[in-house]
Amino acid sequence: MNLESAIVNGPRGPVFGPLTATSATPITVVTGSRGSGRTALLLVLAGRMRLDAGTAIVLGETGTAAIRRRTGIAGFADIDALEPTASVAATLRERLAWVLPWYRRAPKLTNTLAHELLEPAFGELPQPEPTVLVRDLVPADEMLLRIALALTEAPEALVIDDFDELRSAADRQLVADRLNALADSGIAVIVATTDPADALHFPAAPALIRL
Repeated sequence: MNLESAIVNGPRGPVFGPLTATSATPITVVTGSRGSGRTALLLVLAGRMRLDAGTAIVLGETGTAAIRRRTGIAGFADIDALEPTASVAATLRERLAWVLPWYRRAPKLTNTLAHELLEPAFGELPQPEPTVLVRDLVPADEMLLRIALALTEAPEALVIDDFDELRSAADRQLVADRLNALADSGIAVIVATTDPADALHFPAAPALIRL
């Protein structure tokens, strides 16, 4: 991943930048205050927002559409927020219907299929039952569910905002362990937090980008 004099402007002036940064590690940690600047940078890296100036190269791609096809996102409040009253099963079923081609009907969401969809994010951790409502999930399980939904599109890179919404150090470490496992499997991980010390959750010496 490379950023060269990257700038995004808003109605009232610069949202972030100019920013120049490079990351060649499996995990990249973006640190900065929560808000439009940090989120805008992540959306650029995920191919969901265009730069107003400068360049961004992600997975060797420079075009927004090309980057978007190869990346998944999780933890973005206004983009992948979950419906609190929906069950885990309904949430998975809705995502399947979204990602499958229009000519393919989403299969019946059996317990076996639910397990298969959750396994990449949860690994060996206990999975929530398909009948559990989103509002009843513990914070770490809700974040892992959002990651599982992103992984249904088989992305080569995963961009995660609001890692710092996980209030407890135990929850952050649990989710970080799963992100480390995904990075080990070959998926590039970009994760944002307010606290640079959160980089310590990732033992593989992640690149650190400060806003």
